[in-house]
Amino acid sequence: MKNKDTIVFFSGYHIPHLGGIERYTDNLGKQLINMNYNVVVVTSNYDGLKDTEEINGINVIRIPIYNIFTSRYPIPKKNKKYKSLMNTLDEYNIKAIIVNTRFHLTSLVGAKYAKKKNIPVFLIEHGSQHLTVDNKILDFFGLIYEHLLTCYVKRFVNYAYGVSEEAAKWLSHFKIKANGVWYNSINEFGENLAIKKNSDILNITYAGRILKQKGLDRLLRSFVKLNNKNIQLNIAGDGNLLSELKEKYSKYSNINFCGKLNFDELTKLYSKADIFVYAPIWPEGLPTAILEAGYMKCAVVASPYGGTKEIIKDKQNGIMIQNEEELFEALELLIKDKSLRKKYAEALFDTVNKKFLWKSTAKRIASDINEKTK
Repeated sequence: MKNKDTIVFFSGYHIPHLGGIERYTDNLGKQLINMNYNVVVVTSNYDGLKDTEEINGINVIRIPIYNIFTSRYPIPKKNKKYKSLMNTLDEYNIKAIIVNTRFHLTSLVGAKYAKKKNIPVFLIEHGSQHLTVDNKILDFFGLIYEHLLTCYVKRFVNYAYGVSEEAAKWLSHFKIKANGVWYNSINEFGENLAIKKNSDILNITYAGRILKQKGLDRLLRSFVKLNNKNIQLNIAGDGNLLSELKEKYSKYSNINFCGKLNFDELTKLYSKADIFVYAPIWPEGLPTAILEAGYMKCAVVASPYGGTKEIIKDKQNGIMIQNEEELFEALELLIKDKSLRKKYAEALFDTVNKKFLWKSTAKRIASDINEKTK
């Protein structure tokens, strides 16, 4: 088994930690296994999990980290356990190493290991703007740190890709030339899940992290302004803004904060959603939630940041909004016009089905890796 060609990912976090990068790595890894590769993920042990285990056929190695910034920025602890776990990589026939993002120290660990072992390194960029923690001072020092670490990491990188065209363009900000796009994608799902839109109650849904950057305040204000008791707003996810928003909107019986949902629960939520809103105020890579909602035939309202522009074409397969007023108007329009909701939903499903499924994306990625590692 370990003699097979192996692809090793280095990521700050991996499942059961939930996030776009984690899901990207897990889904790509499963597809590579189907193509007869061995897949290993080296990640941080952020919550006292097992040092090694197999998840979905992927061998997961969790290196120790310091007990500081564990939820946002894992710092590897290079003790005896760290060295022992890293040494287990020598048992694999590694064809390529993929590092997720430039700004996690796990990427530097992976890139330096690859350099030492003379293994090609592929960098995947998942964002399209600098990180933010909503603090100007911390963001300023974070920007400096991000540039310094990226400058160091890129010395060890052979090839770089973005999860969207916007993410690939963002790499040029750090003087990194992108070799192409490895699109974020989704797996086919929902074959046995009936799509049931409720004729009595119209459902508007958001799914993702509950953070300021996601624009949830303007969604909630717009929803309240609609003043329609026959509309339900479902907000799925967790984050540092959840408690504040739940308290602020607790008097509205038609606003439902679902909390963190597993994938099966989330797909059931999508299946009942008429309108899906994902309108962050900050650039992102290529949002998985929009792809999933599109695959479940929701009419989508989004903001034109990051890779979203590569999925949603305004007035063709969804509606793009720039501000809160436009968000309110888009919701009003879609609530009133069922045929328009259906038109956008069907068109977006077609877009996702043709361009953003892992079964085809993974083949392109494997082809690029094979071409670059001959």
